[in-house]
Amino acid sequence: MSDDGVNRVAERSRVLVGVDGSKDGLRAVRYAMRAAESVDADLWVVNVVDQLSPMSGAWDVVIDPDILRHAGESAVAEALDVVEKEGFPAGHVTGEVLVGRPGDVLAELGGKARLLVVGRRSYGGLERMFVGSTSLTAAMHADCPVIVISAASTPEETGDRGVVAVAVSTRPDHESALEWGVREAALRGARLRVVHVVAETVGVEGAAFVAAATSGLEKNLEPLRRRHPETSIEVDVLLGNPVDALVEESRAVDLLILGVHRHAVLGGSIRGVIAHAHCPVGLIR
Repeated sequence: MSDDGVNRVAERSRVLVGVDGSKDGLRAVRYAMRAAESVDADLWVVNVVDQLSPMSGAWDVVIDPDILRHAGESAVAEALDVVEKEGFPAGHVTGEVLVGRPGDVLAELGGKARLLVVGRRSYGGLERMFVGSTSLTAAMHADCPVIVISAASTPEETGDRGVVAVAVSTRPDHESALEWGVREAALRGARLRVVHVVAETVGVEGAAFVAAATSGLEKNLEPLRRRHPETSIEVDVLLGNPVDALVEESRAVDLLILGVHRHAVLGGSIRGVIAHAHCPVGLIR
């Protein structure tokens, strides 16, 4: 390929997806593939071999690095086979196996991608209380938006609700989340729902807080509506426990976007939503 050809490929934006050979990883691949198609981006499939982590079990087991790399190559090959069967252009997909801590490597690679998609490897039951370290590390440190998707919490295909939701708190720093939400809604031909949860109180006081929050949000969203008149933007203020309310909200939307703070430890509320959401969860700083 000529130098000009190499430069043209390098200039194309990429959607990065981490795979590990699990069902969740393959769901992440399918999601990433659709995301790449919607913006005419390349697909970048990566498996990260973690040679420092022992196999889980009663005993620490020394694993030949070549075995781990072979497993990574198999995971990437399986993902590329799925992509080929789905008809994604072969010239716009790459796969590779890297070595390092998966969350750290994917977060670093996120600086070269427009979006990172990861599967949350969990199977249900008690395990759904926990969120994998790879997903958390990537979400905390990646320089691009991150989508977390799980077959455990979202076993059915997603994307048919026609609504993208952005959860906001009382803090004013939601611009990046709202702008991403508007873009996603426009790409999907969907509505944008801006959600705020008021901690549950008693009687009239709770109703007053809901009314005040609704009025404040409507006012704050006026500039966003003016910038994006083509997208329907609605406000939904809920009364209750934030995790429970957002998990319930996730039943009715295609994507739930949450804002996180750079290099901060993800709080219990965000972890709870990721673990139990019924739709993919987007995280952005």
